Amino acid sequence: MNKFSRIYMPNIVCGRGSLSFAASLGKKRVAVLGYADSVSGLAKDIFKDTDAEVRYIATISHEPLIRDIFDNLPAMKEFKPDLILAIGGGSVMDVSKGLHLFYENPGMTFEDSLRPFALPELGKLAASVFVPTTSGTGSETSSAAVFINEETHVKSLLLSNTLIPDYTILDADLTDKLPLRVQISTGLDALCHAIEATTARNTNDFTKAIATQSALDILEYLPIAADSGSTDEQRRAAKEKLHMAATMAGIAITNSFTGIVHSYDHPGPEFSIPHGIVCGIMLPYSMEMVGPTEEYACIARRLGYTGNTVELSKALVRHITKLNSRLGLSENFSGAGIDEERYFANVPRWSEISLNAMATRLSPANMDVEKGKKFYTLCYYGHKD
Repeated sequence: MNKFSRIYMPNIVCGRGSLSFAASLGKKRVAVLGYADSVSGLAKDIFKDTDAEVRYIATISHEPLIRDIFDNLPAMKEFKPDLILAIGGGSVMDVSKGLHLFYENPGMTFEDSLRPFALPELGKLAASVFVPTTSGTGSETSSAAVFINEETHVKSLLLSNTLIPDYTILDADLTDKLPLRVQISTGLDALCHAIEATTARNTNDFTKAIATQSALDILEYLPIAADSGSTDEQRRAAKEKLHMAATMAGIAITNSFTGIVHSYDHPGPEFSIPHGIVCGIMLPYSMEMVGPTEEYACIARRLGYTGNTVELSKALVRHITKLNSRLGLSENFSGAGIDEERYFANVPRWSEISLNAMATRLSPANMDVEKGKKFYTLCYYGHKD
């Protein structure tokens, strides 16, 4: 049997000022979700010269919760939009995916939605346009939406290529005033996407190429964007590069997958740590469990390092560890001030539930419960020597 890959991605519109594209679609009832109330005015300004009715549905300013879907679904059903416009970070876009799914499929239960790659096609009632205002989550291109149970702090994953938006608009003007901590967190999330996408079991030449270039761009431009010593012009150029690179990483994980950082990242919701910071701390240790690999060696080689695959893989781990330090991250969760007793009380449960995740099954790390415990221990203490 022939083995082949199909590449999925939205229609991408990019360049500064490209936000205006949304008005060209000719839609009449535009439902808007945003990261702040200011998005309401921004959205209305986009459509001011059209006859479209624009209604602001919700502000999503926290990690996406399951209830965010069902709290806002009645407003969506009442308005009956033909365009869903999401302007914000990953939380805004993930909630928009969930709302779109249940708006068009009112008889579906949340449990029904958790079957991987078994969701119905969307677009019967509304098109979707996603406009990321951060550079990292990849939700604007991905087939996934992650939701957290408020009571258990456990994540649930909606996964289907039908969740990929119809259009993604990459307008770096929206990232120029991004707070430094958000720039760093989302940038590290994107770096993790890029690195993990290179080694997923279902990767292909396309995803390896785009993930490798994304990783190189993030490693080069994230320090510039986060450096107060950079000029405004340097930071502006770096932010635009990062915005493109983050979406490239999103395309890569959509067409391959993430790895064990994204299936073992439970300390984030448990201790209210931003997802990207968790990614930054866990990534070097996850690479040690996966590597050495020729994919890591390729990135290191292009960064200017020399040596064999083992030496180059180690060089890339060191490079990322130094980047983390430069960006102000702790080397491990202990250094980040996470309570040791509470952390390790959760480790057995996390190690069990992480095994069922698609990201674990598609990782070459070959995880089991004991390896999961070892991974969590490494992430907490680092290398004690």
